[in-house]
Amino acid sequence: MNRQDCINEKWSSRTVGMIILPIAIALGGLGFLILPVVGLFFAVPLFILSFAFIAAPESKVCRLILGKQS
Repeated sequence: MNRQDCINEKWSSRTVGMIILPIAIALGGLGFLILPVVGLFFAVPLFILSFAFIAAPESKVCRLILGKQS
């Protein structure tokens, strides 16, 4: 793994999180209007997943390569 791979890894995980977030918002909005309990049942895990991807920490290898201290 090199420096560019680490940068790409971080951007790709944030991109996936940003793609999932509007889907979760739309599903939550539609679900809240149509069937509140069922809509929230599906939307909440997607919100959690999107924030997990956006805030995902770097791997230990990438921190070593990029020279960041934790």
